[in-house]
Amino acid sequence: MEQIDPRAWASIYIGLIFLITCALLVLVYVLSDSSSPPAGLGFYTVYFMAALLGWIAYTLQQVADVPMPLDVPAVAAILNSYILFIAAGQRAGVGTGRWLLGALAMAACFSVFFLTPPDMFIVQSVAAGLLFACVGAVSALRGWSRDNVGDAITAMATLPVVVGMPVAVYHSLVSHDAATAAALAFGAHSGAYVLVAIGFLASVAIEYQQQLSHLATEDPLTRLLNRRGLEKALRVTLAHAARERLPTSAILLDIDRIREINESFGHETGDQVILRVAQMLQRMSRASDVVARTGGEEFILVLPHTNLDAARMLAERIRESVAGHSMIIDNQRIPVTASLGVACAAGDVELDALSQQAERALHLAKQGGPNRIASVDRNPVRLSTNTAPT
Repeated sequence: MEQIDPRAWASIYIGLIFLITCALLVLVYVLSDSSSPPAGLGFYTVYFMAALLGWIAYTLQQVADVPMPLDVPAVAAILNSYILFIAAGQRAGVGTGRWLLGALAMAACFSVFFLTPPDMFIVQSVAAGLLFACVGAVSALRGWSRDNVGDAITAMATLPVVVGMPVAVYHSLVSHDAATAAALAFGAHSGAYVLVAIGFLASVAIEYQQQLSHLATEDPLTRLLNRRGLEKALRVTLAHAARERLPTSAILLDIDRIREINESFGHETGDQVILRVAQMLQRMSRASDVVARTGGEEFILVLPHTNLDAARMLAERIRESVAGHSMIIDNQRIPVTASLGVACAAGDVELDALSQQAERALHLAKQGGPNRIASVDRNPVRLSTNTAPT
């Protein structure tokens, strides 16, 4: 079979890299228009574009006999490695070492004016290996903390460079085989580029899937669970309560006169009131309790292994805390109060039935006026005012 001309191989290679880069840029363009673009998107875009230019410069140097007064591909490889580190660090929220590695990368790039091409190859290899090792560490940290396989792929993508560059340096210094060393470096960077692209795409896809899952179970304003998330979170807890015949209580809270606040001060102020109450509920609840926002101004707390008296005590503390923290808007104090309904059931508890009992108690509390508590436990209803329970 007739051997393919090196220039043809170069054209095929550059074509493939160009197609991969174009596909990535199309995706980046789509993601940049989203309401919350992925972290590190801008620097990853720069990396993909700079890498493409680096491959073109390297190919021209190798097969097109284009004279270059400086080793441009070596400088491009160092800069691309540093840009990738910045992108991975921004995506992971890690800025440690940015300035130190930046200074080392710039020093390595400026050495092109003073070193011969073989010596510059050693500098490039060491710098790229170090920077890719840092990229791997940052990506592995994010993959572990965010449970994102895509970041793990990015971490593994650095292995060809981290392992391949020392081998290339060995062939250059010990074996004096510049061609093999160059081929190893070329293959390491090529493999890493493709794997980084795959890892980045997988990471973004998984991140968006996680966001969609959270949107399905979380309230966007307060970041509390919604009704669907509440049911999902309580599935195991209620099953355990049924087996052990344990009590489960619920507190249904409704912010008083929220519509009047919206009409007088605007919906943004109303949202601030809702958010403040949500934060208060999170602080006052236990780790085992489940807090959710089930309506515009309505919240529910489900308290596992809690009897009615303990739930009423917590409800009273919540009522006092809400009433004791008024908001000040435009130098005007806005009083905020809440009405609460408390219910309790033991053994086999259905969330809908427990919620209905708490809602019944809430209606009774509101009949007596704002800032009150009422409770039911399948016995005659007990009503408490804002001063003392009865």
